[in-house]
Amino acid sequence: MRLRPSKFDYRTRRKDSPVRIVIYLAFILAGVYVLWGMRQGSFSPIGVPTPTATRSALSFAEEAEAAFSAGRLTDAVLAYQQAHQAEPNNVDYLINLTRIQTYAGDALGAADAARTAIVIAPESSMAYAVLAFALGSSGNYEEGETAAVKAIQLDGNNALAHAYYAEILTETLNWTRASESAELALQLNASLMDVHRVYGKYLEYVGAYEDAILQYKQAATINPNLPSLQLSLGLNYRALEEYEVSLEYFRRAQALDPLKIEPYLYISRTYFQTGDYQRATQWLEDATQVAIQINADSKVLADIFGRLGLIKHRSLDYEGAIEDLRCAIDGCQKNIDGKIVNIEGLKLADNNFQILTYYYTYTSVLAAYSPATPQLCATVQPLLPQIVLNSRNDSVILTITTDNYNTCIQTQNGVSPESTPDPNSTPTPTP
Repeated sequence: MRLRPSKFDYRTRRKDSPVRIVIYLAFILAGVYVLWGMRQGSFSPIGVPTPTATRSALSFAEEAEAAFSAGRLTDAVLAYQQAHQAEPNNVDYLINLTRIQTYAGDALGAADAARTAIVIAPESSMAYAVLAFALGSSGNYEEGETAAVKAIQLDGNNALAHAYYAEILTETLNWTRASESAELALQLNASLMDVHRVYGKYLEYVGAYEDAILQYKQAATINPNLPSLQLSLGLNYRALEEYEVSLEYFRRAQALDPLKIEPYLYISRTYFQTGDYQRATQWLEDATQVAIQINADSKVLADIFGRLGLIKHRSLDYEGAIEDLRCAIDGCQKNIDGKIVNIEGLKLADNNFQILTYYYTYTSVLAAYSPATPQLCATVQPLLPQIVLNSRNDSVILTITTDNYNTCIQTQNGVSPESTPDPNSTPTPTP
């Protein structure tokens, strides 16, 4: 059988041109690149929607309210800021942002948000109400009261406006008007957390601790995860000397916001009052770590060292007390876990009784040692007029200050003091 020749003649096969080869390679490389990009998430297949759709302002607002209810105040503030960015002219988002930002401890930033709300809605009673809340929380009571009055003028039935007005009146010790405004707010809307909180604050300030606890508990029923409510409950139970219950509430606040300094200080003070100086010191050391972690103002650290000085004074460690109190008053440089921290001293101002305590305890200990070390009086004497000026005419403090002055005068004159002050005789208030 004879084989027929093949139709393909290898000898006469035409080769592909170089241009065609380059085009083929380009297509192959492009395909490989697209497949690689899809695996990396850089490209999406045609016809498939992108996975990150633009979020609505409403979704941010809902997230903010959920975070606030859970006690995550920082997250709530951020979410409301995003809601405002998505809808800049929505005044409700700014109002809610102001309220939550104030609870989060940023009263100045909250006031700015409230002022923006007023620009958008000049006749908004609620915008003026939350401005009053922010201003009052920052200690700007005069402007805060003006804002509260304006809110009430715009809407006399605004329960929050009356509540925030009552809070400012409470802070400025205007008891009668504070009581009237707080009770009116409660009558207008008893379903609001802020209304019960403010009424509880008024009752606490006038010493009605048991009634205050009832109001704070009612507020905590509405929002059980707000750290400040837990702290208020703890403070009132401590005032009733129910220390274990107060510690329970302070620890709840600390668990809700581990990076908030106040719970650590309140727990330390409670242990100090019960005479457990070791635990009191440990909680202040923990507070120091938190302050470093959050990069707190150096005055926060100065306050912590002042409290440590009071504890050491009470536990008879006078040299340690002098070192820590000097740091709190004059400032110092500390090596804290390998980090060098410059601490600014605390100045006596605004009738701050806590700082006043550091000053007169410090001068008392130094005066007690001055007969043996006369040069200490050079530190004591310049501080005494400041203590008297800020003493609120407290007879105990004035007596201590007078004794310290006389001791230094007698020491400098080379006269042996008739009675050298006992460093532990200073009636140090609890830190």
